Amino acid sequence: MNQLSINTLTINGIFHDKQMLLERIALEKEKSDLLKQLFAFLKLWLNDEDIIELRTSGSTGPPKFIAVQKMQMLRSAAMTVAFFNLKPGMKALLCLSPEYIAGRMMIVRAMLAGLDLITTEAEANPIADLHSNIDFAAMVPFQLSKAIQESPEKTALIKTIILGGSDIHPILEKACGKLKTRVFHTYGMTETLSHIALRAVNGTEKTDWFTPLSGIQLHLDERKCLTINAPALNDEHIATNDIAEIDNKGRFRILGRADDVINTAGIKLHPAQIEKKISSLIPGVFVMSEKTEMNSGKIPVLVCDHQISILDLYKLWKLLSGVLHETEMPRTIVTLKKLPLLDSGKIDRLAIKEIIKSKSRR
Repeated sequence: MNQLSINTLTINGIFHDKQMLLERIALEKEKSDLLKQLFAFLKLWLNDEDIIELRTSGSTGPPKFIAVQKMQMLRSAAMTVAFFNLKPGMKALLCLSPEYIAGRMMIVRAMLAGLDLITTEAEANPIADLHSNIDFAAMVPFQLSKAIQESPEKTALIKTIILGGSDIHPILEKACGKLKTRVFHTYGMTETLSHIALRAVNGTEKTDWFTPLSGIQLHLDERKCLTINAPALNDEHIATNDIAEIDNKGRFRILGRADDVINTAGIKLHPAQIEKKISSLIPGVFVMSEKTEMNSGKIPVLVCDHQISILDLYKLWKLLSGVLHETEMPRTIVTLKKLPLLDSGKIDRLAIKEIIKSKSRR
């Protein structure tokens, strides 16, 4: 590493130079699981290697390890620090596992900007025991949803929250509109070292469009999928499976994933778009998937984690027909006791397709 190497960190109000960090690493006496993961990452960060391994979440394929330069992580951190104008002494909340990129980048941002890293736990409601003001926090949507439900008064302690890792449910987005906290939705992945674009979820700047950070170049490939050129973060162009549209200001919005598209009778349906339309009509967890029939080919299927009675089904069908195009209407409903998840917590759509396929063979 060169002169930009960062080797000091303030944790829960206590400044640690490199020697202090190494001593805590050697002691291995951290009681909190998150602190254990934090110092496991710092052990890798403080070694003499310029390269560090990151584990992908598995949302675009099987989880894997990729090697990146620590300097690239610092560049990513600098982009976020500049965007949110983070200053030394500000408090940043760590409530995501440092085993994955989102948690690791919070640590790197804190080192780079001289932030005070406040740790809780990577729990469903990470702010239940929070008592101090926080300038900057990163969460997954599920965590913020739980926090609003269980500790709504605590959300006011946080000035800015970035949400990543999955889409934001319309109900959560509506709830964010009532918060004093600034909330941003992020777009990115392990390969881009966390987010490369953000959109405001609430406030006067609320928008459906993501704005790329400085130095990020985007275009659409022949599939209409987003391709990312981020030379400061990755030496290669990154081809995603996210079908998108880009406006004349260089902003973009995601329409769905290419591998989730349901091609029915020559018409391409985007499950994510359908789910957004009907999110307020269906209680519980659900997704739109597909099923292959001998005569009809692929048809849209509604997959729920709860049984629907005949009476409720009739009411639901009337509601769905009022907001969906005829081609978007699910042809059948599949009930699963629990929808399969990836390690990252996202719904495993590929596994759901396989379950539907296996049920069809019986």
